Amino acid sequence: MSIDRLLPALLECFGIILCGYIAGRANIITSTQAKGLGSFVSKFALPALLFKNMVLLDFGNVIWPFLWSILIAKVCVFFLVCILTLIVASPVSRYSKAGLFSIFATQSNDFALGYPIEALYQSTYPEYLQYIYLVAPVSLMFLNPIGFALCEIQKWVIKNPIVFMVVIGIIAHFVLDQTVPVFMAQFVDGLANSFGGAALFYLGLSMVGQLGKLTKSTVVTLILLTTAKLLMPLICKDMVDLLDKRNTSDLNHSSLSDYAFLYGVFPTAPSVAIYAVYYNAELEVVTAGMVISTFLSAPIMYVSAWLLTFRWTDPQRLMNSLQNVSFNISIVSLVALVWTIAVMFLSKKFKRLPHLFTVNLFCAQVLTCIGMILWNFVVKENNFIGQVLTFTLLCTSLYSTFIWPGTHTTIYHSKPTLN
Repeated sequence: MSIDRLLPALLECFGIILCGYIAGRANIITSTQAKGLGSFVSKFALPALLFKNMVLLDFGNVIWPFLWSILIAKVCVFFLVCILTLIVASPVSRYSKAGLFSIFATQSNDFALGYPIEALYQSTYPEYLQYIYLVAPVSLMFLNPIGFALCEIQKWVIKNPIVFMVVIGIIAHFVLDQTVPVFMAQFVDGLANSFGGAALFYLGLSMVGQLGKLTKSTVVTLILLTTAKLLMPLICKDMVDLLDKRNTSDLNHSSLSDYAFLYGVFPTAPSVAIYAVYYNAELEVVTAGMVISTFLSAPIMYVSAWLLTFRWTDPQRLMNSLQNVSFNISIVSLVALVWTIAVMFLSKKFKRLPHLFTVNLFCAQVLTCIGMILWNFVVKENNFIGQVLTFTLLCTSLYSTFIWPGTHTTIYHSKPTLN
């Protein structure tokens, strides 16, 4: 696992998503134009990418227990969500909610956000990359039809270009002897290569204004769905550990189960929001959940990849890696905090309660980030006074971040008594 390539890959993916979000937020690209880009991505670029990879796929290197493990994991989560929704939902919309929420929990955004995993395993286990194109159709061909049946729909699978091109690609794989014909190779490559950036940009566009639709009545439902979504990586990893009985080394077996865990972290695909619009059911929950799961997937994937490598890492290298992670996170957090504090001051909210305490908490967090950034440089030098001063700044500001929330809560709850 090439962990050093993960952060650049995540920054590339989510940087393009952020560009799409800014373009939509600033109305540089209108909603009509965004729909056109979405149609190109889903009906031309992605089918071409699937056709190319299905033709070139080497079935001889496929580890079938891995595929069965992912299928079982998705089936477990699908029916868990389905049964719980049927039990707790109101009778009026019980079945449509069960179908839609089950699809939400199992249909992940494999193709657009698969690049970080590709960067992790490209140099060590390049054969793992083909599983994204084999696993993704599982939801589309087996689980989604069940959800659509609950939503009273019959023809989605036949009309879906993704499923259609997977089937055509597998047929062409055997007919064309695992080779794309020369006369159509460049055409297919052109469409397939356009998918990555366009899909991520469209994902950012589709997030604009979605969190504003979230209401208090849908928060509990969203929390339950997010919990079910977080179960997916754990079940995927456990299923691979149970079903993969090949006579391989512990390192190979562990790397495959780790790959299954990272695959389970993938967020919900934007197409689920289209289903919600079509059925006019729980649009606020699905769209807000898609945004939250997408942005949560980046830190979860980053931290999970580091934790999965701890067993095989030299202790000194591990300490250096943890130092680098703290340094990188502090830089990102510092930028976000400076932006937030600037907004608080420009809007003059810092003069009112409870924003006054919130600004103090943000300032303490800024000092913590500065202390962590300085520590990255001071620890490498033999400067005792500099290390003591930096450590004092870091500890003081860190404990200050613990005190301010308590102060905020105490003042907030004692305010009626004071009045």
